[in-house]
Amino acid sequence: MEYPNWFNHTAKGNFEKFLKPLAGQEKLYFLQLGAFTGDASVWMAQHILTGKYSLLMDVDTWNGSDEEEHHKMDFIDVRKVYIDKVTPYKVIESYIGTTLDFFLEYHSKEVIDFIYVDADHTTVGVLMDAELGWRSLKQGGIMAFDDYTWGKGMAPKLTPTLGIDLFLSRHDGEYETLIVNEQYWIKKK
Repeated sequence: MEYPNWFNHTAKGNFEKFLKPLAGQEKLYFLQLGAFTGDASVWMAQHILTGKYSLLMDVDTWNGSDEEEHHKMDFIDVRKVYIDKVTPYKVIESYIGTTLDFFLEYHSKEVIDFIYVDADHTTVGVLMDAELGWRSLKQGGIMAFDDYTWGKGMAPKLTPTLGIDLFLSRHDGEYETLIVNEQYWIKKK
């Protein structure tokens, strides 16, 4: 089955603008919450995480969600497509489970250079992922929220926008806004 490449459609321009300056540096640690078929993973492995000892950790349940478009997808196949895409890249590791389970198992303070928040799109899910990730993000590290404008016409609690806005309000003064478009990118002060 052909799956959508949401990365190329909404995210690639921001990744190029804000992550390219990191390309080739050693010991970069990236975290992607929600990996889907691995399009963003492969791009980061090919273009940014090329320095020694760099790592991308992908976290996903590969079970889909309540989003309407996910109901039409076979997530066993989505996981297979992901594995086929990322297997050639030794810089990518994956964690099968919820983001909460990941943070409970791997919590550490200020070690991550970049966090991409694109897992649970509900208000509570996004807020929780951002809060748990914030503790692990280095000073000067970047956090990017996908789908900032997604979900128009849906109940606000089912969309990421309110969760992102609540997180930003709670941490006002702790970050610099890099860009706001279909995504929201910030840099930790």
